[in-house]
Amino acid sequence: MSKYVGPVEFPCEITLGRGLEGAITNVTKIGAVNGVEGKLIYRGYDIKTLCDHSNYEEVAYLLIYGNLPTQSEMSAFSAELKREGEMPAPIMRMIEGLPRDAHPMNALQAAVAAAGCFDKEGWEVTKHTSDPAAALEIERKVGIRILARTRSFASAIARAQMGKDLLQPNPDLGFTANYLYMMSGEVPDETMCEVMDVCLILQADHGMNASTFTSMVVHSSLADMYSTMAAAIGSLRGPLHGGANEAALNDFMSIGGPDKAAAWVEQRFAQGKKIIGFGHRVYKALDPRAVVLKQYAEKLCREKGFGDLYDTVETVERETLKRMEAAGKKIYPNVDYYSGLVYHALGFPTQLFPVIFAVARTAGWLARVLEYLPENRIFRPRAVYDGASDLKYVPMGER
Repeated sequence: MSKYVGPVEFPCEITLGRGLEGAITNVTKIGAVNGVEGKLIYRGYDIKTLCDHSNYEEVAYLLIYGNLPTQSEMSAFSAELKREGEMPAPIMRMIEGLPRDAHPMNALQAAVAAAGCFDKEGWEVTKHTSDPAAALEIERKVGIRILARTRSFASAIARAQMGKDLLQPNPDLGFTANYLYMMSGEVPDETMCEVMDVCLILQADHGMNASTFTSMVVHSSLADMYSTMAAAIGSLRGPLHGGANEAALNDFMSIGGPDKAAAWVEQRFAQGKKIIGFGHRVYKALDPRAVVLKQYAEKLCREKGFGDLYDTVETVERETLKRMEAAGKKIYPNVDYYSGLVYHALGFPTQLFPVIFAVARTAGWLARVLEYLPENRIFRPRAVYDGASDLKYVPMGER
């Protein structure tokens, strides 16, 4: 198993790399990434098992509460998500007033942060620092509200940028079906909901990644949950994190067809450029999320008329793997390689890809900060200073 799985006692000795590589922030029971064996586990359950048998609402409950729900617990949680998913009118007006060419992730971050201005309950955690149980209950309640509304904001941003009227959730639909409905205006079919559930499950949590670490750092100062989630969205925005699938699909679509894919790969290698969507900081085996998504990508692309695009992507994978193997490198496609293709086949505009990621990951962020709250200690790493220390100040007129 990974060196990051198992008991740890603090203080402990570690070897640090740049970007805090190798650092251990805390001990968790939420999820584990086994990069050597290519496994991803949520609360003890293998990711493929959850994709085959569960849905996003149930997985969100599992991450947040620590166990799979009973029927009554699931009904209560679903009802809470429905109740909390309605958007405040001022936030809807704000979303409609944003530039249509703004990146949706900036719009989503702004909407979540602004929503905190209207939720007085979200300001309460610092009043309960002496009562961890009360603080935890308030933060969980507010976090579930943000989870429901982030989905609604994401759909509203999509419609606003298309020049369409914004929609509130349909009370007859579940979390995932409402996400698709509020964006398209049409009740989705069962197949679309199933694929979307899988996409959301696969991106709900993934160890101590940049955005999860961001959420924990911000919340460790006892900042409110809205500030915490807005900061995490900002971290996810970058092309080295949540924006990678957007960049990967843009590359694939620029190739010009499967017959040009091999030459494109050869040119990239000759120029020393990366194949976006290949390789992962943690996985030294196949990314289990990519394995699941590849199956859905081919089926969807064939059905939706994107067969040539899928063949292009598969050819790039095959040619890249040949070169990696010849060089003795174990580098494989990651989740971003196929997720953008699946979203494209589902009809999502490219700029919305990282927004889907944010909607899914909100449950993971919430679970992680709630777990850390009872033992909270503000994060305070150090930097090594390597500059001058004895400079003399020279007045401006003498410089």
